[in-house]
Amino acid sequence: MKSDKKIQQDVIAALRWEPILNAEEIGVAVTDGVVTLSGHVNQYIKKWKAESVTKRVKNVKAVAINISVEISATDNSNDTEIGQAVINAFRWNSLIPQDKIKVKVEHGYVTLEGQVEWQYQKQEAYNAVKPLLGVKEVYNLLSVKPVVSKALVKDQIKKALTRNADIKSNKIDIDISGRKVILKGSVGTWQERSLIENAAWCSPGVTNVVDEIEIR
Repeated sequence: MKSDKKIQQDVIAALRWEPILNAEEIGVAVTDGVVTLSGHVNQYIKKWKAESVTKRVKNVKAVAINISVEISATDNSNDTEIGQAVINAFRWNSLIPQDKIKVKVEHGYVTLEGQVEWQYQKQEAYNAVKPLLGVKEVYNLLSVKPVVSKALVKDQIKKALTRNADIKSNKIDIDISGRKVILKGSVGTWQERSLIENAAWCSPGVTNVVDEIEIR
């Protein structure tokens, strides 16, 4: 296991390699493998990217986000304009069922509500909003409508794990409780854990994934 000082150095180095980030704007503190990110950025996607990059660093156990989004004075977007930008982003993305999604914007905070059939549609809607100018935060409250049986969900997750060469599926246990998937076991990196969780979410009908996989 790396020391907290080494983890901090690795996180800072990873942040510096991201083109859209200014690592000088982001503070990094580490306690017992738990990383706290602080500071101010001018776009929500930078906040998201900082979290995403940090989670990929080896031996990071958890990430706490204390980064605030402060919109630049040169960006005069109001809530109406942001809402129109969100709708336009959905309209030009064939993966998003825009007729099933309600959008609310309040002081730059975007809330997505409604019901979709697949987890990838929920994720794609979030991905479309996070880079838009003027957005301070995105609350993705979309629910996934269940469409398959318990047995089929479990079978599809196992197949997805087996297909991915980066995942040691024999180390992962899968439990199904109603429409909730519970993942247990251990992996070597946060990236591997994320791949496994994504495989679970990609099965139709899954409404909740509890990731209890340990990083060792």
